[in-house]
Amino acid sequence: MPPDIQEMAISPAQRPVRSDPLVLRGVVLLTGVLASGTLGYAWIEGWALWDAFFFTLVTLTTVGYGDYGLTAAGERFTALVMIGGIGTVSYTGGMLIQRLVVRASQQERKMIDQTAKLRNHFIVCGLGRTGLRVIDRLEERGEAAVAIDPDPERVAHARSMGLVALSGDATSDLGLSLVGIKHASAIAATTSSDAVNALICLSARAVNPEIRVVARAEDKDSVCKLERAGADAVISPSTYGGDGIAESMAQAEMSTLLPGLHGSDGSLHFAELAVRPGSTHIGRTLAEIGREHRDLVFVAWKDPSGECRVRPDPHRPLAEGDMLVIAGSASQLSTLRLASAA
Repeated sequence: MPPDIQEMAISPAQRPVRSDPLVLRGVVLLTGVLASGTLGYAWIEGWALWDAFFFTLVTLTTVGYGDYGLTAAGERFTALVMIGGIGTVSYTGGMLIQRLVVRASQQERKMIDQTAKLRNHFIVCGLGRTGLRVIDRLEERGEAAVAIDPDPERVAHARSMGLVALSGDATSDLGLSLVGIKHASAIAATTSSDAVNALICLSARAVNPEIRVVARAEDKDSVCKLERAGADAVISPSTYGGDGIAESMAQAEMSTLLPGLHGSDGSLHFAELAVRPGSTHIGRTLAEIGREHRDLVFVAWKDPSGECRVRPDPHRPLAEGDMLVIAGSASQLSTLRLASAA
């Protein structure tokens, strides 16, 4: 995981706890009131320390367990305890609540500020099982991913897992701006509602027309609607899972090779390799690259004009903007990506 993502992914439980001087002052004041009340009643009324402490606590909490037979001096002292004690309890409680709210908002603000510095990252809208799985696979590839979900409990759970998650509405421009939509390379709408996913697609396309949009479809009839809403690709988990089960039953040997049909432990992976500006592969042929990475298979080649060739010419030099589809193990593909970026 990149360093900036690692810093954002630190969960609240992992952060050092710092004492708050205002809250500490309130606790000291409350302790002082309890102690002075206990000693005062013990001295004025001649009570045992426990009886004096219990009556002080009853007074501060305004519970009132009946008449303790106070003397006139005890009643006057009780009035002072009530006035000073209730104010102290209110102050301390208010400070505790305020600090909890402030710390939560500061954590959110810090995460938003750091997310704004990311470039070419991936956005996942929805932190259900599908969304969490998407983030998991992206992180396996070393990609920076930011999630957004309106449910605070899901966001807190994701953060406890070390994920970068923000609380917000992905159907709104404000929510999308929080996760850096204008600088992201792709966004996935993975909620369980096709209607919400369609709104996410429309909003994302309106804010960043160049971004790649991938949507989840629960209903097969929603695929065309999501595409009309701006999705570049629509994935139906039920259809995809059904295809995988069928392939595992009918073509057992092939299904064990493909990670998409056999989980993440499959031995054969497919990946895209974009020839970006400054890439070390510009001007080189597939034959030259293949001699350095003998276990990789070059499946297809797509040039900037959109023309795609299966079994590409191994002697044609690569140019900026070309896209390769390559098959191999995860480690081999990672090695090639690192070499391309060197």
